[in-house]
Amino acid sequence: MTGFSALPLASEAGDDDEQQKFKGVSRILGPRWAHLPTITIGLLGVQIFWSVEMSYASPYLLSLGLSKSSMAVVFVAGPLSGLIMQPLIGVLADNSTSRFGRRRPYMLLGTLICMVAMLLLGFTRDVASIFTGWNSNANDALTIWLAVLSIYLIDFAINAVQAVDRALLVDTLPSSSQAAGNAWAARMLGVGSVVGFFVGNVDLPRHFPFLGSSQLQVLSVIVSFLLLAGHVVMAVMVKEKVLLKTSSVDGKSQRKTFTQEVRDIWNNMRSLPRVIKQICIIQFFAWIAWFPVLFYTSIYVGDLYKRSQPHPESDEAAAALDTEATRLGSRALFYSALVSLLANITMPAFVAEAAAASRGRNSGATWWDRVCRVPRQMQMQLATVWAASHFVFASCMFATFFTQSVWGATLIVTVTGFSWAITQWAPFSLLAEAILTEPAAQSSENPGTIRLADARQRDSSEHERQVFLARNGEGEHSEDDSEDEETRREERRRVLTNSGAQLSRIDIGVPEHEDGDYEFVPGPENGQRTNGAVSTASTLSAKAGIILGIHNIFIVIPQFLVTGFSSILFAILDPQKPALPSHRAPVAPGPGPKNGTVLLNDIGSNVDIDFDDMAARGAELFNALSGRAAGGSDSSHSNSVVYIFRIGGAAALFAFVLCWRLAREIRHR
Repeated sequence: MTGFSALPLASEAGDDDEQQKFKGVSRILGPRWAHLPTITIGLLGVQIFWSVEMSYASPYLLSLGLSKSSMAVVFVAGPLSGLIMQPLIGVLADNSTSRFGRRRPYMLLGTLICMVAMLLLGFTRDVASIFTGWNSNANDALTIWLAVLSIYLIDFAINAVQAVDRALLVDTLPSSSQAAGNAWAARMLGVGSVVGFFVGNVDLPRHFPFLGSSQLQVLSVIVSFLLLAGHVVMAVMVKEKVLLKTSSVDGKSQRKTFTQEVRDIWNNMRSLPRVIKQICIIQFFAWIAWFPVLFYTSIYVGDLYKRSQPHPESDEAAAALDTEATRLGSRALFYSALVSLLANITMPAFVAEAAAASRGRNSGATWWDRVCRVPRQMQMQLATVWAASHFVFASCMFATFFTQSVWGATLIVTVTGFSWAITQWAPFSLLAEAILTEPAAQSSENPGTIRLADARQRDSSEHERQVFLARNGEGEHSEDDSEDEETRREERRRVLTNSGAQLSRIDIGVPEHEDGDYEFVPGPENGQRTNGAVSTASTLSAKAGIILGIHNIFIVIPQFLVTGFSSILFAILDPQKPALPSHRAPVAPGPGPKNGTVLLNDIGSNVDIDFDDMAARGAELFNALSGRAAGGSDSSHSNSVVYIFRIGGAAALFAFVLCWRLAREIRHR
C-alpha cells in the first residue's frame, strides 16, 4: 500500500516513442471481452499480498518477541521501498532491450522473489532450525532476523511488481481504453483486498492441514500460488513491443542525470499551481493518518481482545490467544475491504464530475443506466466527497476514546473502508484534472511570454473540432441531446482553460545578446518542432510525470515520519519486552507488580534510591498509568496503538479543513 501512486497518464506512454525504436506490436491474446481482466489480473495477486502483510506481519513480529517500538522500525521498509523501487524499476524497465519485452522479465523476476519472501515469512522458524537447534536462543534470534529480512524482500519486490504491472497496462492499451483499464485495475485491487482479508479470517489449518500447521504458513502458500498464477497468465497472454538498441547521433546519452532529475523536481515543486500544491499538502496530512491504520489495525483489535481474556497458563494457550486475536483483526479489515469495494462501485454515481464523464462516454445509455442514475440534487463535487471522507476518518479515530470492546473496534475499522475507497480515487482524479486544466506557472526564465494564438498539439484537433463544431443534421433531436450539449460545454471549458490552448511563441531567429536593459532570446530552432507542432514543454501536461513524482513524495515522507514517531511512542508507552522471551536465563525475582500509588509512596519514602532505579520505577509508573488510560488493567497488553490512531485523527482533521477550502475554491470558479 505504500508508495501509493496513480497510473501514469496515457499521454506519457508515447512521449519517448519518437526517440526510441521498437519491434513488434503490443497486443493482448484471447477474446476481446477478456482483454481488460487479463491485463489487470496481476494486480489482484499484488493486493492479496498487501492484505496478508497488513493483517499478519505486525502480530507475527510481536509473537516472535519484538517490541512494538522495534516492529515500527521494521515497517520503514514500506515507505523506503515505495520511494526507491518504483522509480528505479521504471528506469530499468524503460531501458530494457530484452527480446521478451521491457516489462515481463522484471514482472516474473519480482514475482519469484515475492514468493520466496512470503514462504520465508510463513516458515521462518523451520528455516532457522536448519542452521540452529530447535528451541534455542540461536533459533529465536535467527527466526527474528529471517522474518525481518522477508518483510523487506516482500516490500521491495511487491513494489517492483506493482510498478511493472501498471506500466504494462499503459504500454499495451490505447489511450481510448485507458479509463476502462484503470477502472478494471481498481476493481482488481478492491477484490484483492476482500479476498486477502477473507481468507485470513478462515481457520485455514483445519481445512488445509497439508499446507502448514499455522494460519500464516497456509496463507503464505496460497497467496504465493495466486500471485504466480495471475502473472503467468499476464506473461503468456500479453505481448509487448521490443525496444531496439539505439545510440544518439553524437554518441552521447540524451537522458538526464540523477542530479538534473532532482533539480527538475525541486524547481517544479516550487512552481506548482495552487490547486496542485493544495492536493499535495492534503495528501501529506492524510497519509500521516492512514499509515498506522493500514499496518497496526490487527494489533489494535487483537490487544483489545487479549485484555478481555484471562492470562494464558501455557505456551499453547498463549499461541491460541495470539492466533484468535490476529484472526479478529483480519476480520475487521475484511469488513473494511467490503465497505471499500462497495463504495468504489457506488460512489462515482454520486459525484458530479464522474457522472458527467459517464454520460459523455455513453450517449446511448441503457435502461439499466437510466434506472440507476442518481438525481443531480444528490450529486456532489469530488473535492467535497474527499473532504467528507477525511471527516469520517477523523471521527472514527476519535471514537477510540469511547471504545473498549472488540465489537466497537471492528465497527470503527469497518467505517474507515468508506474513507479508504475515496482515498484510492479522489486525489488522483483531482490531480489529473488539475494537470489538464490548470494554467502552468510562468517560467522565471521567460516571464514575458505573450499569449497570442493556438499552440496546442495537433493530434487533439479532431477531437476539439467535434467539440466546437455543430453536428450534421441539427434538425434531428434525440432524448439525449440535452446531455450531449452539457458534455460539449464541459469539454469547451476544459479546452479553453488549458494553458496549451493559449500559449504561442514568436519564432524569430535573433542571436542572443544584451543591449542595455533588454535581453533578446532566440526562438525555438527548427529541430525543436515535431510533426509541425509547437513544443508544449512549458505546459503542465508535459510535466505530468514530474508532478506525479512530487505527489508520490508527499505520500511517502509522512510514512517515514509516522514510523519514527511510532517507534518512539511505543518505546515510551509499552512495557519493556524481551527480544528473546522463550529461552533466556532465569532472572532473580523482583518485587511484585505495583500500582501507581504504591510506586509513588516507595519513591517518596526511599531517598537513597539511585538514579537508574528511579528511572526504571518512573518508566514502570508511566506504563501503569498509560495502560490504565488506554482502558486496560493488564499492562502486558497495553494498547498503545490507540494513541497513534488519535494523532492520525488530528492529522485527518487538518486534511478535512484544507480539503474543504479546496472544494470551496473549485466550486466558486
